[in-house]
Amino acid sequence: MTSKISKTNVDLAYFNSRLDEIRMSGTDRIRAKAHLARAEAMAEAIAGFFIWAKRVLTPAKPGSFRRPSTSAG
Repeated sequence: MTSKISKTNVDLAYFNSRLDEIRMSGTDRIRAKAHLARAEAMAEAIAGFFIWAKRVLTPAKPGSFRRPSTSAG
């Protein structure tokens, strides 16, 4: 997750700073940040799946196929 593509990454810095303000042990802080990163990765995967499904399941436009002309054959 080195590339930051989604719009939620902008708010990730906000959530990390909020987590740093909360009083908790270092282990709990690392665990909370890992949970946020995992949730973001799942959200990106689900969004990517829906984009892929829309592309695959959308029927082709009828005008994009040409009918054979009368001179063919």
